[in-house]
Parts: sequence; structure tokens; C-alpha cells
Amino acid sequence: MKREKDCNKGPPNSLVFIALLVLTSPIVNPKGLLKTSIIVLGDFSLFVFETVKSSVGLWKRRGLFLKQCEFIGVTSLGVNIVAALFMGGVLGYQLYVSFHLFGAEALLGGSVGVALFRELGPVMAAIMVTGRAGAAMAAQISSMRISEQIDALEVMAVDPLEYLVAPRVAAGVLMMPLLAIFFSVVASWAAAAVSCGIMGLDPIIFWKQFSRVVDFIEIVHCVVKAAVFGLVLTWIGCFFGFRAQGGASAVGLATRSTVVSSCLTILLSDFILTSFLPFGFAKLRAF
Repeated sequence: MKREKDCNKGPPNSLVFIALLVLTSPIVNPKGLLKTSIIVLGDFSLFVFETVKSSVGLWKRRGLFLKQCEFIGVTSLGVNIVAALFMGGVLGYQLYVSFHLFGAEALLGGSVGVALFRELGPVMAAIMVTGRAGAAMAAQISSMRISEQIDALEVMAVDPLEYLVAPRVAAGVLMMPLLAIFFSVVASWAAAAVSCGIMGLDPIIFWKQFSRVVDFIEIVHCVVKAAVFGLVLTWIGCFFGFRAQGGASAVGLATRSTVVSSCLTILLSDFILTSFLPFGFAKLRAF
């Protein structure tokens, strides 16, 4: 108890605090900001490298891997369904109102498909999983760190990266594409229900344009982006959990850092992936 009180008296001296400071504080000292950013990125790169080396023994932890697949994927279906229903309903309504001003309601189905499968589906699903599973990972691992359970694993000759991080990262890469596709499909049906059932658009026109635009390229965008987002959010959550220091306040700090860093990194990686993934210019000529 005394040790915990002493740790909480002064300012946190950990990379988690530095990373949160970099993300949330105004730029006052550019040199100091650059230095701390390099320190955090370097430490994160070493963490990623060590995790990749530890992933060789992932098959021995297949039970933990399946458990994490259930935690990240199956138990996140509920929040993704609710978010997809509202997202699709709002998208169908707003696009119908906008296209109706120009007499272009027939293009609504294709626009919904492109928006959901290329961008909104993987991004929104990743943000939902970050808020639910990513924060939980950081909280669990940081609690183990400050209670010295991770040190106990090392004493028992158990690699904590192989035991705690590798199953979570692999499960995130596997389950996020499935969640993103499921999110996009549910949101598409919700958009069709609002635009056709409430606004009066012909369902045949909606689904004809939808099937004309949504093809293999859209699925590639959705799957690749979601896999990268799953990799990012699990790695960041485990990283901040492992680097937690101090008392009970370190758990909240690691959780907050995970959510902020994951959301910003997801948006940044979405921009980068969109720049490099194939667009499918043949569809432009089709119209």
C-alpha cells in the first residue's frame, strides 16, 4: 500500500503517460515532443518485433487463441449489430434526401455499398471493437502488470508475449474482417429498409445498383482494412497494458491511451490504405 501511495504522489514516469501527453497536449516544445514521440515509437517497434518472434509458438496456445476469437469476435456482435442498424438507417435517409434534390435516387444503392464496404464498415467496426475489446485488453494486461502476475509468468519460464499478446493479436487479425463484412451487410439492409420502406425508393432499383457496384474490389478493401485495423488495435492495447506502471491509476491511464491511440491510428491507416488499394476504375466507365 505504501509503495502504491508513493507511486501516485508524483507525476507518472512511464511511456504510457508520455504517449498520452503527445496525443492530447498542445505543441509547446517541438523538440521535446519529437524526442518523446521517437522514444514511444521505438519502444512500440521493439514490442512488435518481440511479439512477432513469440508468435512462432502460437499453435501451442491455440486454446487461448480460440478464447480470444470468441472474446473479440462473437461477444462483439451485439454492439456491431446495433451500430450497423443506426449507421445504415442514417446513411440511407441522408443519401436519399441529398440525391432527391438532384433527381438521382437511383444511385443510392451503389453509393451505400461503396461507402459501407470501403470505408464506414471496417472503420466503424474497428472503433466499436476498440471501445469494447481493445480497452478491455489494456485493462486486463495492465492489471496483471501492476499486480506482478506478468513477473510471475516469467519466473515460471512462460513467455508473457506468447501467452498474452500473440493469441490476442492473431484473433484480432482473424475476427475483424468477419465483423467488418457483417457490419457492412447489416448496415446495407438497414439503409435499404429506410430508403425503400420509409422514403419510397423502389427496392429493385436499390439492389440493382448495389449489386452493380459492390464487387470483388469492395470486398478486398473491407477485408484488408479490417485485418490491419484488428492488428493495430490489439497491438496497441497490449502495448499500453504491458507498459503500465504505478498503482491502480495506471489501469485507467492505459485504457484511455489505448482508446485514443487506436482510434487515431485506425483513421491514419485508413487514409494510407485507401491511397494504395486498387480503386476499380472500370466502374467509373460503366456509368
